[in-house]
Parts: sequence; C-alpha cells; structure tokens
Amino acid sequence: MSGISVQSLVVSLVIVAAGCLGAYLLFRAIQWLSRRADRGRYQIDGMLLRIFAPPISVLVGFGSVTYALYRLPQVREQFSQWDGAQRALFVLTGTWILASLVKNLIREYGLPLASRTDTDVDERVVRLLDLTAIYVIWIGGVLIALRELGIEVTAFLASLGIAGLAVALAAKTILSNVLAGVTLTADRNFRVGDRIEVGDYIGDVLAINLHKTVIRTRSNEIVMIPNDVLGTEIIVNHMLPEHKTRIELTIGVAYGTNLDRATSLLHDILRGTDRILQAPAPEVNVASLGDHAVVLQVLLWIDAPRGKRAVRDDVYRRALSRFAEAGIDIPFPQRVVRITEGAGPVDAP
Repeated sequence: MSGISVQSLVVSLVIVAAGCLGAYLLFRAIQWLSRRADRGRYQIDGMLLRIFAPPISVLVGFGSVTYALYRLPQVREQFSQWDGAQRALFVLTGTWILASLVKNLIREYGLPLASRTDTDVDERVVRLLDLTAIYVIWIGGVLIALRELGIEVTAFLASLGIAGLAVALAAKTILSNVLAGVTLTADRNFRVGDRIEVGDYIGDVLAINLHKTVIRTRSNEIVMIPNDVLGTEIIVNHMLPEHKTRIELTIGVAYGTNLDRATSLLHDILRGTDRILQAPAPEVNVASLGDHAVVLQVLLWIDAPRGKRAVRDDVYRRALSRFAEAGIDIPFPQRVVRITEGAGPVDAP
C-alpha cells in the first residue's frame, strides 16, 4: 500500500460504500416496482423487473469497486487488462440477464402449461429444457468473457468437445431412454391410468418418467420398462380411442339343438348381465361346425377393459345354468374306439 495517499484511499472506500449502498437501494426499488407491476394488467412487466434487478444491482456494486480500485495509481498500472475486464463484466452481466429471462419465461409459462397434462413427463421435459438452456447460455457467456480477457479458448473448446463426446458415449443408454421418453410424451400413445399391453406384459400405467415407464400388471407386479424398449415394441392400448372394449366368447351346443332357442337364451343372459353395453348391441352367431359341437360365437361390449374377466366368468356361468334348465347340452369331445374281431396285431413301424 506504499505510495497510496490516505486521501485517495479514503475516496476509494467512499466510492465503494456509496456504490454498494446504491446497488442495494436500486435492488430494493426494482423489487418494489415489480410487486406493483404484478398487480397491474401485464404481469410480465413485474417478471422483467425481477429479472433485471439482481444483475443490474451487482453491476452497479461491482462497477463501483473496480472504479475505486482504478483510481489508485499502483492498482491501475498492474491492471493492464482494464478494457478487457470491462467488456467481460458486461458480457457476464448480459449472460446473467439472458439466463434469468429464459429461466423465468420457462417457469412462468412452460411449467403451468405442462402441469395441465395428464402426466408429469411434460414437467420433467420442461425442467430438462430449462436446465439445458441455462447451461448453454452460461457456457457461451463465460467463453466470450474469457476471450475478452485475452485468454485463448480454442484448446478449452476442444477439450470440452472431447469430454462431451466421452460423456455421450458413456451415457448412450440413458440418453436413448430420455429421447424415447420425450418422443412418447409428444406422441401420447398412452397416458397414466391406461391399460396397455407390451410384449408379455399387460398392466395399468402408473408413471411415465423420462427414462422408464412403470406399469402394474394384473398380478399386482410392478414392471419398469425402459422407454427405448417402448419405442421399438408394439404397444396395444386397451383404453384408446375410448374405454369400451369388445369381448369374444365361444360356446358349443350339441348337434340337433334348436339354435334359435339357444341364441334367444344367450341374448337374455347378455341383457341381464351388468356392465354389458346394449349399444353396440350384443351378437350371437354360428361361428363353425366343430367335430363334436355347433360353435356359437358371442360378441359383446363392456364399458372398460378391466372388467373383461369378471364379465366373461359371469356370462359362462349363466349360460351353463340356463342351458341346463332348458335341456341344452354342451358336449365335450368323445372318441369312439372300435375293435374288430379277428384282427391281427399291428406291426410296429
């Protein structure tokens, strides 16, 4: 500190104190204006004021500190990069403002829109975009600031590219699942609560995350399927385009049965069974002439796919009871073996 006069030092300290006080008062004033703007017609004005308040206040405070130091001759002589430092400071301040603007725009408008959807994936995607945008903006701003300070950034960019490539290769599976999750969200092939069929699994969708989808099977098992698998597998959604679904049943009656009578009984059963829709109307048709029975096909609709087994069980039980009361046989396969007298043994092949 030799060579620095007491007067210059005191003036510099006063400048620093005044600058810091001014920065604080400016910050509080902008905050007060932002709250008043929020109560006005355009809330975006308040958001913009909140965005500019921190960086502008820091710029004022830091500017007063650098100016106070610059007034000291010994410091000014050593501070050969003063012009570059000024530009770097303005670049970082602009970066801060831009990052805050993007962050607040995404959170003020992106997240509310995403929260209105049926899944939480949209919110996760918005947060991922928010984080990615902030990192990209800050990395770009820091690189520009370093260049303004006269620091060579080419080697740094090369190292950053190699590191990014290594991270991408190491996280290939994770990135693949995340991209597949974003695609699934955009396509909306299924939603939380839908019953889907993927490969050997049938279950209800509990969650759609960025890297995996969670379903609960009919056996109450929790299955986590990677999103990249869902991107390549055939998916059957039992809930879209609407919840109602069709059930096909087959019932065999003996040859010689009055088919009109059997069909009428089945229609009575279908009309009296809960959860069976009458529009579209149930159908009973002769499906085939089997080797031991006339096969009747029953086509019916229910309001939700989760009731398939219960409705199928109810219809079969009622049909068995009503057919027994009406004397209609439900035959089972039989084989007739005839033994001819005098036939010799059959040679083994």
